[in-house]
Amino acid sequence: MKRAAVLGLSLGSLAIASSAMLAAPASAETTVRMGTYVWLPTIEGPLGLAPAQPPPILDGNILDNLKFFGFGVGEISGERVGANFDFAYVNLNFGQDVKLNGPIGLTPDLDAKALVGSVNGFYRIYDGEKVSVDVTGGVRGFWLESSFTLSAPNTTLIDASGDTNWFDGTLGGRVRGQFGKWGLTGQADSGWGDSTSSWQAQGLVEYDLSSRWRLMGGYLYLHFENDKRRVDVDLDLKGPLLGFSYRF
Repeated sequence: MKRAAVLGLSLGSLAIASSAMLAAPASAETTVRMGTYVWLPTIEGPLGLAPAQPPPILDGNILDNLKFFGFGVGEISGERVGANFDFAYVNLNFGQDVKLNGPIGLTPDLDAKALVGSVNGFYRIYDGEKVSVDVTGGVRGFWLESSFTLSAPNTTLIDASGDTNWFDGTLGGRVRGQFGKWGLTGQADSGWGDSTSSWQAQGLVEYDLSSRWRLMGGYLYLHFENDKRRVDVDLDLKGPLLGFSYRF
């Protein structure tokens, strides 16, 4: 029931934002902005995707374990309504950053791939001269895949792999201030699904290099968990980010 209500509200906000933009007068200004960024979080918590196996506990940072990554953001906005997207893909390999409760001398190895993406609509409830306030709603999706081995000398004790995916409906808010070439943005949302939940919060400092190019830097915290059926995922990712965007 809770999942249906949140998804209904989230998808409703997307539909309202899209309809309002389509119905906006031709004179209303529409802005499109696309960008990319690098996020370097620490990762803590269990990542258990395989049945009948104790979940490996992660405690490390993405930079030490990174094999490949890709991050992107985009936004289209009208006078008071708009929509945005955000995605992050990482391919990681964890060795000694996997916590073990077993005997000394065991060697863990975990390969993990993850894709987290969100699509949100927003409505501007306050539009001041320098500060604006938006309410947001949408959908955040997760796809996770892992392969875990635990070895002792001359033998493999565990060799397990698994994958899962799910969606959370999200509701949140955003506050942004523009002070000359400098901008400040604070944003937070919370999401719920069927035996899943997530939330994130971020703060950004932005600087306009020109009327089209913008630099951004800040801090992002993302938490998500899933205890549905055979899955045991309860991860915290937190760390700095740096990127840029371009206004078309």
